[in-house]
Amino acid sequence: MKYIISTLLLLSTLQVVSQEWSTYQYKDRYSISIPSTMELRREDDTYTQILNDIKGSIIGFQITSTSNNRVVFQQAGLSTNKHEYKVKYCRILIDYYTCEEGKYYPYSSDRLDFDIEYYQTLLRTTKKELQIYNAQLLDVISADTCTINNCLATKFVYRRTGYNENSPVIVATYIIFNYSECVRITFSFRETEQNVWLNDLVKVKDSFQWMNLYHKVVEVMDTTKDEVIREGMELGVSTVWKVIFEIILGCCFLGFIIKPKREKDTNIEDILTVDDTKVDLNDTIINTPQIGTTSKHKAAQHRDVRNRICKIVKRLLLTIVIIIGSCIICILMGDYGYYINCYFYYPFYFIVTTYYTYLIWRKQEVYSEDIVLYPLLKKIGIYSDISDSYALRKKLLLSVIPLSLVTILTSLLVVSISSLAPEDNEVSIGSLLLGLPVIAWEVFFVYVYGRKWLNNAHKI
Repeated sequence: MKYIISTLLLLSTLQVVSQEWSTYQYKDRYSISIPSTMELRREDDTYTQILNDIKGSIIGFQITSTSNNRVVFQQAGLSTNKHEYKVKYCRILIDYYTCEEGKYYPYSSDRLDFDIEYYQTLLRTTKKELQIYNAQLLDVISADTCTINNCLATKFVYRRTGYNENSPVIVATYIIFNYSECVRITFSFRETEQNVWLNDLVKVKDSFQWMNLYHKVVEVMDTTKDEVIREGMELGVSTVWKVIFEIILGCCFLGFIIKPKREKDTNIEDILTVDDTKVDLNDTIINTPQIGTTSKHKAAQHRDVRNRICKIVKRLLLTIVIIIGSCIICILMGDYGYYINCYFYYPFYFIVTTYYTYLIWRKQEVYSEDIVLYPLLKKIGIYSDISDSYALRKKLLLSVIPLSLVTILTSLLVVSISSLAPEDNEVSIGSLLLGLPVIAWEVFFVYVYGRKWLNNAHKI
């Protein structure tokens, strides 16, 4: 009997109550569904704002009073100001904005680019807002674009410190655009309470709808597994093509500046023949047609002018490619936040660009050793004591050439993949990759100068 009573008591305490959802509509602008575990903040007390049930054509509840176009939902029961409802923490903040006259937000179907400038602006704004409440940003979890009920949006998820020494709080901010209006929805809950709130908040986010959608999305941009793989493959293919393009340009550059000068094979018969009139060396009078000689001389002059113009154009194009390529890499490196790495790569590309520009335009013959920076290395005493051409080229092939190629290709690869960029001046994978060539150059210089120092030990 006691077992039956205790079982009934246990079942009575474990009643399963179906969760009810309510739809809220804000000024005929948007609607959103909220579970029964959340409540709307009123204005007549410290927690919730007025809630009216409007019947008729409007489905759900009509929000009639807000403060600064902000709607706030909180855990149910908090409006009573009882301590038992303050144990857990969850907030949904919805801010509604309209753009200024003559300015417009993106359409709901526009493709959004979450570039580094937008990310840095969002990061600065978030830090300023947290400073007001004496909170600190711990780390960024996700920053990307997404779709919410067929509307394009930006997503920014991060962790911050909790108030009153509570556990860290996860905050997810979604900005949803609709041409002349936009909404910012902010979800926040304690990290230790994910299993309580996360599933419901995902449903709340997916329930958002514009009342007057200006344009429906055509291309779904949710990052599913297949789409992530496809985007990664597209990014990899584009990066490979960029690298191949740089290699082709480099090969063209090498082929141009080391191309030997063609010396026209001369024949004594050609020299002594003008318009089929042969010159007899034994004759004292040379009878040659003057008209034919003049026409051939003018044709030779025209060919010489065309060749000179062609060479100048080639040199100009190579110079433009080298300067623009170096500037683009340096600018992107600074924009992505690789500030520490710039201390090495800015001087490196300045030296390389200046040297190869001089090499292209100088009138002296260019040798293969000149292309691999040997004159610069010789100035600082590296390999200056090697007189054998084969030994010198072997040294350059095993050291300077791979170091230069790795440095250029690594910097090109890193600036081509924006996802490798550091966040909030932190060290990222891109920073580490850019640091590897720097370490390799340092090891090379220490090794070369160390051997030179050891070889000169007997002279002390």
